[in-house]
Amino acid sequence: MRSSDRFFRGVWRFNAFAIAGAAVLFIGLILFVAASFIYDQARPHRVTNVVNVGAQEAVSNEFSLGTPGAISGTPYVQLSLIRGQSSGGSGSLYPKRSDLNVVNFLFVNVSTNEPRWLFEGVGQLIIDSYPMFNRMKAASDDARTVVGRLYIVVDKDTNGDQRLSEHDAVALAASAADGTGYRKLIEGIEQVYSVQQVAEDKALVLYLKDKQTFSQLFSLPGMQPLKQAIIPKVGLN
Repeated sequence: MRSSDRFFRGVWRFNAFAIAGAAVLFIGLILFVAASFIYDQARPHRVTNVVNVGAQEAVSNEFSLGTPGAISGTPYVQLSLIRGQSSGGSGSLYPKRSDLNVVNFLFVNVSTNEPRWLFEGVGQLIIDSYPMFNRMKAASDDARTVVGRLYIVVDKDTNGDQRLSEHDAVALAASAADGTGYRKLIEGIEQVYSVQQVAEDKALVLYLKDKQTFSQLFSLPGMQPLKQAIIPKVGLN
């Protein structure tokens, strides 16, 4: 056999092995991508601050109480009622689960062991809550008394997706330190930017409503509305 024939046969053999190896790698890559996609779609998907409220099949609810937290300067402790929902069931390709959604608060007087719920049911989503104190904090170990609490709550499915979430309009609400006297202060808020106690007798709330940004002062401890102002828009030039 001529040396040139042996050379070309070796080249063809090398090319055949190279093509076969590339094909195996390509098929392996396709299988890996497909398996990763199927695993990602089939595993439970976790979402936060979402409570399903519409009529849906195979939706299960789990409720649990959070850790008691002392309400400073009062005989009360506060516990979060946490609602977890899973939908789709074990046979569904896309099971979904929402967890750690606070839907109510339990207040317990540790002197009398008297419990009280903030709401009568679980048909709302509490986005956040803010304690208000009898005075501003002067030092890290300064003992203060809680005189009231402000809440950001979703209790209406305003966007019609059969869920309560931060995508719905929210309400700013208030109650006494022990959860009594709950009432809404502002409804139809698109976004709450800040809730802050700015003085012993005042709280400041910045929020977006009707495409305008507002600054609202409330009295403490009465939670009565004081001055409101529209924050002017900043020019882009």
